[in-house]
Amino acid sequence: MNLLPLAPTSLALVAACSGGPPTPIVPGAPVVDRALPLRGILDPGADPAVVLLDVEGGSPCTGALLAADVVLTARRCLAVVAGDLECPARGPQVTGGIDLTNVRVLVGDDAASAVERARGRAVLLPDGDVLCGADVALLMLDATIDDVAPLVVQPTGAAVGDHVRSVAYAGGHKQVRDHVVVQAVSSRELELVEAPCVATPGAPAIDETSGQVVGVVSRSGPSCQAADGYDVDTRADAFQTLVDEALAEGQTSHAAHQAKEKKGPIDLGASCTHGADCAAGACVSYASAQYCTRSCDPTDRCPSKYRCMGTQEGPTVCVQE
Repeated sequence: MNLLPLAPTSLALVAACSGGPPTPIVPGAPVVDRALPLRGILDPGADPAVVLLDVEGGSPCTGALLAADVVLTARRCLAVVAGDLECPARGPQVTGGIDLTNVRVLVGDDAASAVERARGRAVLLPDGDVLCGADVALLMLDATIDDVAPLVVQPTGAAVGDHVRSVAYAGGHKQVRDHVVVQAVSSRELELVEAPCVATPGAPAIDETSGQVVGVVSRSGPSCQAADGYDVDTRADAFQTLVDEALAEGQTSHAAHQAKEKKGPIDLGASCTHGADCAAGACVSYASAQYCTRSCDPTDRCPSKYRCMGTQEGPTVCVQE
C-alpha cells in the first residue's frame, strides 16, 4: 500500500519506450528514450560506504556506513519478524532479535567479490515491536572499516519533489538509481518513485544535493514490473537521537570521517543507447550526440553546462549547451 495519496511529480520523464531514440518529427528537437520502471545501473564505484549485510539464514540486506564501526540499516534485517507486515500495523511485527555475530558486513560493488570486513556485536533499535514508521537499526561492528569515508545522516528530511540517489544490492550487484523523485512524505517515512523489489531492505536514499542520507528502504509495492511502483523509506532524520547515540558509542571518532560521497549525478553525459543504460533512466539524442540525461523543470534546474529543453515526446530534460 502507498504511504500517502500520490502527488503529481516530474515523473512524466519515465514513460515506457522501447528501442533507441527515434528520429525526431521536428528537425533539431531532442528525443529521449526512457526506462520504466526505473531500475538504474551497476554502481560505478561511487558509493563505497554502501555495504552488503549477509545475514545467516536470511535474505541479504544493504546498509550505510555512518562511522568506521556503525552501519545504518533496516530493523527487519536484524530481527525475527512475524505476523502481518502490512502498514499500518495490526499487531506486533517483531518478536525478537537474531545472533548478530552471524551478520557479516561486506565491502565491494559485487556480492561475489565483496570482502568481509566485520560482523555485528550490538544493535540500537527504536522502542516498540512495530516496523511501520520505525524500520531502522544501527548495527555496531566488532571491527572498524576505517578506509572508507562514511556517509552522514541529513538533519532535515527530504520534501515532496526532492530528488535522491538510491543505492542497493540487487541480484548480487550494487545498483544505483539517480534523480529519484520523493513523491510523498509523512513524519517518519518517505515514498520514492522507483521500481519495487530492486532495492533490498536497509538501502540508503542519498539526497542529490547534500550527498547525505535521508531514508532507509523498508518496503515496496505493488509489484516488480508495475509502472506505478514505489519504495517506502524510513526517514533517517526521525531517528537522529538514535543515530547520535550509536555514533557516541562507536569505537572511533565520527568527526574524523567526514562524508566525501559523490552528490550526483552519477552518469549525466555518459554515452548510452537506451534509457536503461542510464542511472536516471533517460537517454537523450540531440545535436548529433547521444548521452544519459535526467528530467528538469523551473524548480528542478540542470547542472552547469546543461539547459532544460522540451523533447519530441513532451517531457523536458537536461541537454548539453
